[in-house]
Amino acid sequence: MRIFVAFTALALLAACQPPVPDSRVGGVGFDNYSDYLARREAALAGQTRTAAAPSAQPIVPPVAAAPAAGMTATGAPTSADLAGAGITGGGNLPAQVRPAPTALPAQPQQPAAAALPAQQAPLPNNAGISDEQDFSAVSGRETIQSDKERIAANKSQYQQVAPSALPERDASSAGAVNLVEYALNAPNRLGEAIYPRSKILLSNWQKNCARYATPEDAQQAFLKAGGPARDGKNLDPDGDGFACYWDPTPFQKVRG
Repeated sequence: MRIFVAFTALALLAACQPPVPDSRVGGVGFDNYSDYLARREAALAGQTRTAAAPSAQPIVPPVAAAPAAGMTATGAPTSADLAGAGITGGGNLPAQVRPAPTALPAQPQQPAAAALPAQQAPLPNNAGISDEQDFSAVSGRETIQSDKERIAANKSQYQQVAPSALPERDASSAGAVNLVEYALNAPNRLGEAIYPRSKILLSNWQKNCARYATPEDAQQAFLKAGGPARDGKNLDPDGDGFACYWDPTPFQKVRG
């Protein structure tokens, strides 16, 4: 009996307790929170696509202005206006209205240059070189009769010069010959003293030799003044018979 009363009391208490609220109900809009997030993401995605796609606008070309009276479409004066202004001919036109140059005709294709031969032909013999010793060359253009005529023509051009008297020797040539004869007949060589000389005049011989243009002139003056035995001009201080710097060696070598 006591057990029955206890169960009955528990049943009454359970019937009086309020129901437990559903935890799936969201607080925003009194709906499920996961459904709310899904709807929000879908709305954000739609707004992004709408902002990314620009609105297509047609492109309208600019309207060209009509050319003024007396002007061509390019803005240049017409030929009638130029004629009225006294401008005629293409040479007086301004640079912007000069007629367009005509296209030049295409040049015909030039033939390719002929290739050089690999080996050039040998050059002919020089025409200035005689071929009289070549029998084959002479026999082709000469005969016995033509050869005789050519020899006779050459003989007719010979000139025989008659001998004439030798020219007379002047004083300068006689002095030069005397130097040669003196060198060939000299008994000594250059530097061999055989003639006595005074030692007092040794200091003046170089100054005296400087008065002559060449050693040959000094030697001739030395011989004309009584040399080689005497040396009045002091031109041969060493006494070898050869004045100043005159050297008889080239002539003496010929004698041997």
